Amino acid sequence: MRAVALRQLRRETMAKLDWSLRDLYRSLEEPGANPLREAHAALDAAVRAAVRAAVRAAYGMGKNDDILTHLLTLNHACAEKEKSGEKITPPGLPLPPDEHAAFITGDCIEAPDL
Repeated sequence: MRAVALRQLRRETMAKLDWSLRDLYRSLEEPGANPLREAHAALDAAVRAAVRAAVRAAYGMGKNDDILTHLLTLNHACAEKEKSGEKITPPGLPLPPDEHAAFITGDCIEAPDL
């Protein structure tokens, strides 16, 4: 999981250098290689790929289907349903609460007591 790896890198770097989260992210202002920048890029790429796959699956698109053509066809189908008074339901289902635990980790950065 890229997000967990990113949070672990942040914790380790902050502890090693005695930095705050602000200090850590200021390091991104410096040019050159930066493990934090690389971890964010890896997470961004993984999220983009997952979102593309999820959208294609939710809308029943094949891997090689043209997205705009598919969405235009879907739009026309929805317009016809609307004209005839049919109910239009969006794709996918909301995540059931009993499945939330699979997406929650205990490694977040805690806010300091003020």
